[in-house]
Amino acid sequence: MPENSRGAALLLGAFFLAMVCYAGYRLHGALTPFILAAAFAYVLNPLVNYFEARGLRRLHLVCVAYFVTAVILFVAYVGLRTFFVDEFIRLNTNAPIYFKNIQKLTGALGSRITRALPLPATVSSKALESVLSNVFDWLQALPSQALGLVPWLLHGLLVPFIGFFFLIDASDTMGSLIQATPSRLVEQALHLIGEIDNSLGGYLRGILITSGVIAAASFFGLVILEIDNALVIAALSGICSVVPYLGAAVGIVVGGAMGWYQLGSIWGFVKVALFFFGIRVADEIFLQPLISRHSVHLHPMVSLLVLVIGAEMFGFMGLVFAVPAACIVKSLFKVTWSWYASASSFELPIRPEYKGVPYI
Repeated sequence: MPENSRGAALLLGAFFLAMVCYAGYRLHGALTPFILAAAFAYVLNPLVNYFEARGLRRLHLVCVAYFVTAVILFVAYVGLRTFFVDEFIRLNTNAPIYFKNIQKLTGALGSRITRALPLPATVSSKALESVLSNVFDWLQALPSQALGLVPWLLHGLLVPFIGFFFLIDASDTMGSLIQATPSRLVEQALHLIGEIDNSLGGYLRGILITSGVIAAASFFGLVILEIDNALVIAALSGICSVVPYLGAAVGIVVGGAMGWYQLGSIWGFVKVALFFFGIRVADEIFLQPLISRHSVHLHPMVSLLVLVIGAEMFGFMGLVFAVPAACIVKSLFKVTWSWYASASSFELPIRPEYKGVPYI
């Protein structure tokens, strides 16, 4: 391929990618349920492919899987409904009491901190008061901010419905894309699909496993420690674990505050904080090596950068999908550069005096 044609192809591809990113940014609110559904179908697709390869029809497999999942969820709801309802009623009733007691405890601790700091009492007290006022304002705004979860609940109802069609049409859609690819680019397309699947699939499945394990471990650990509202704290920690390090931070802050309130001393906070720190260490030692083995390795600074950019542009959805998007971009850049480098290779020119010499 001529050098000008290769450069034009790369520029056209970069322009098309930029337009897709801009359209996604402008329409991310409407595209959210479709993105979640695509991720949902992508995670489950290997299991469907496994049974489809053994002679079962794809439509029947998906219908049976949905039916079995609905039955399991219904049984779990019937069996645990009373526990869930009691847990949330207790939390709703005691929330104002928790807030007032935390204010008292932080006030007493604040006076100790201001006396211990090597600063003038007025400076340290004003600084601590400013920090605590911001924290309390955020806590008071939590009930109103919880209303922002309503669209997420609606997306949660749409995701399985849209994901059903993604799962049914996955193999046909992939085959159609391969058929539509020019023959000279099929090899590169398959290479790109393989790279993205190896990195993105391993990351998404791994992060779901991590979230489930952290939620379960948090719940049983908090029950053993006799911390109230263990279910809510464990659920928050598990859900927030889709963002690296956020699950442990939420568990330490929320669970530690609950332990502090129950015991009436800082020891309650320390006990819960050490517990969640232990979960984080166990995650790094046992789970993360298995997950990282099947995913793209990103530099910590790159991960932090894409998380900040994702949160700034798309909010919580940006935090969730920032690293997967970085995995796709890295795979795309890797395959594109490999193709460009191989297409740019050329043979050394033959000197005129050797043109008539046969090659042996």
